Amino acid sequence: MTTSAFPYREYRPGQKEAIDAARDAFSAGKRFVVIEAPTGSGKSGIAVTLARESGSAYIVTAQKLLQEQYVADFRDLALMKGRANYPCLIAPTHAAAAPCLAGRKLPECEDCPYFTAKDVAIAAQGTTMNYAYYLAELNWSGGFGERELLVLDEAHNAEAALMSFVQATVSDQALAGAGAQLRLPQLTDGEGWFDWAEELLPHLDRRAGDLEERIHEVPIASEIGIAHLRTRQWIESTARRLHEVISSRDDGSTDWVVDATRNREGQSVTFKPVRVSAFAHDALFRHGRRVLMLSATILDPDTYLSSLGIDSEDAEVITVPSHFPVANRPIRVRPSARLTRHYLEQELPLLTEAVNRVMEEHPGEKGVIHTHSYRIAAWLHRNLPALQRDRIVTHTDSSGRDAALYQHMSSPDATVLLTPSMTEGIDLADDLSRWQIICKIPYANLGDAQVRARMEQDPQWYDWRTCLSVVQAYGRSVRGHDDYAVTYLLDADFPKFLRRQSGRLPEWFREAVEPD
Repeated sequence: MTTSAFPYREYRPGQKEAIDAARDAFSAGKRFVVIEAPTGSGKSGIAVTLARESGSAYIVTAQKLLQEQYVADFRDLALMKGRANYPCLIAPTHAAAAPCLAGRKLPECEDCPYFTAKDVAIAAQGTTMNYAYYLAELNWSGGFGERELLVLDEAHNAEAALMSFVQATVSDQALAGAGAQLRLPQLTDGEGWFDWAEELLPHLDRRAGDLEERIHEVPIASEIGIAHLRTRQWIESTARRLHEVISSRDDGSTDWVVDATRNREGQSVTFKPVRVSAFAHDALFRHGRRVLMLSATILDPDTYLSSLGIDSEDAEVITVPSHFPVANRPIRVRPSARLTRHYLEQELPLLTEAVNRVMEEHPGEKGVIHTHSYRIAAWLHRNLPALQRDRIVTHTDSSGRDAALYQHMSSPDATVLLTPSMTEGIDLADDLSRWQIICKIPYANLGDAQVRARMEQDPQWYDWRTCLSVVQAYGRSVRGHDDYAVTYLLDADFPKFLRRQSGRLPEWFREAVEPD
């Protein structure tokens, strides 16, 4: 028996119970409902059911690929992507750098793909966006208004999305490209960077004014006009963020850290909030009267809710167990190498031997090796035996990620995806991965000033983020009830880690760990 809003003929195990519990929580006055449900439990069906019942909803996902999956599965949803995904009809560019941004439109603009899609999305009862577009469009642009329900899919990414939205980066290269006269100073004192940011703002405002005049002096679709538009966009976006940095620091609502680096192009400085909870209501939540949050990895509700500034009294947390057979998803702990900073160099050969042994056990099956770092990935690619190296598909930076994934998925051979950056957001169902390795416990980088400051304030957050990454990686390969794959944990510290985090790791993960 299903409701008319439910998109399928039958419920998956636990799906109806989760929907009913969410309805009850909203009816009881809770503003936030958090559903923790493992891979394959039908989170998208839960989201769409409650979105349809609400009458008006945003469904926000972490990736464009997940947006497209939503609209492919549920035809009543409108798809809205960022401006750069739509061509401009009057200039050789996309809508993110189109003349309309300067208020200049031609008759051809009436058929603009971006504004056509936006009109449809505004009128639709349900609209799906990714986090980056949702945050930028609803906070900085016009058109979209408050809706009854805000659905945050892959909700464990909400904090990181807010971080990317509010942090501000300025570099010598960007300033030179923008025609600004100021350059980054030589500073060793973090406090000095905030004073410098205040000095920079009037320069940016003047430069934006100059560009506004130049934009109106050149042909509407010329290359120089488009270049001026892009520069002005960067200036306005950077100035907006720097204003927020300074004001929130001055009023004491947010602590900020500074991450300054230098390369061949000059210096770069990034201002990062230690916490984003102060921004969550205005930037993220205020656009929905009620908020539904879905993820396989909430793990620690108190830490999760606190990270987004949510009062636990305003929230209901619903946990859905895994109904995948444990025998289909075993976790085998094989402590093989110490991979902390002090031991990494000398023990990488031991890791290579362990990886080789696993690959030898699965000669005709595709798999994935999660390395956590490009350094480990590069070492394995160079030092595995030739027979195994020939199976490897990898990438040396983020720009090659999609190509490597496509090559692995499309190849008829028993390829092995070697990657430091695909612990979530990819679907390696069935024969795309019958085994996987998690080489290293994926601790967040303490060399990042924000991560270090956050851990010092809240050690629970640091452990939570690490567990989240482990569980997300585990979920890449078993995607359905009849799917199967084995996961190997090779870091020598994994046994101690699993014992220490047993209260945080979900039961369906712990029960899959095979005894020693």
